[in-house]
Amino acid sequence: MNRKSDTPFLPATRLRRSAALTVLPLLALAMPVSAELMQGAKLAPAHLEILASGDPNGSAKKAKKCVKCHGKTGVSDDDEIPNLAGQRASYTYKQLMEYKNDVRDGGRMNKTARKLSEQDIANLAQFYAAQTLTPMAGVSKPAATPALVDKGDSGRGLTACADCHGADGLGKDADYDAPGLAGMSPIYFVETMQAFKAGERANDPDEVMRKSAKALTDEEIEALSAYYLALGQRKPIPME
Repeated sequence: MNRKSDTPFLPATRLRRSAALTVLPLLALAMPVSAELMQGAKLAPAHLEILASGDPNGSAKKAKKCVKCHGKTGVSDDDEIPNLAGQRASYTYKQLMEYKNDVRDGGRMNKTARKLSEQDIANLAQFYAAQTLTPMAGVSKPAATPALVDKGDSGRGLTACADCHGADGLGKDADYDAPGLAGMSPIYFVETMQAFKAGERANDPDEVMRKSAKALTDEEIEALSAYYLALGQRKPIPME
């Protein structure tokens, strides 16, 4: 892609790819294994067992189809496509399984995931979890942490973002098995949050992200997107 070298992306400068971010309501779809995918807010034991058997070295053949959009090591060169490098394996596994079973609508991702076995998905999830989203030169971590990140806002029923996503923004397995946000592009962050806010994306257990996003202003969402990008010591990709 030809990009202007000095013009950063801003969330308002690109058209939303809502079709790639919307999610159908969770349905009682039959899974290829006997257990349901989720047990409450966690992966069900049968799926945790499959994920634990994932072999990063067994993903090479299947990962070739991921390279065009997500890069060889899970680092995308398009701000509308998420980085997978360093993402929690359980989160990547859940999303791919939901694409595979048409629980989450992701356009071409559904077609791609349907061709993957559960073991393929476990292998890919472990492969990308083992990769590193390398910090970029000249980018420092934020000196101050926004109140919404470390304190939340009790008046609006907002818990601190760090409670689920970690103080380092790398995600953690607490009440919810939450993804890493550090280094996430502002375009993808904002579009995802707006999809949760509008109820277009609905694969969050207990509606935890939908409730949080609805309580946030658009300005707060954009501020959080800038914070998490910098927390991962990354820069926005220059506009085309």
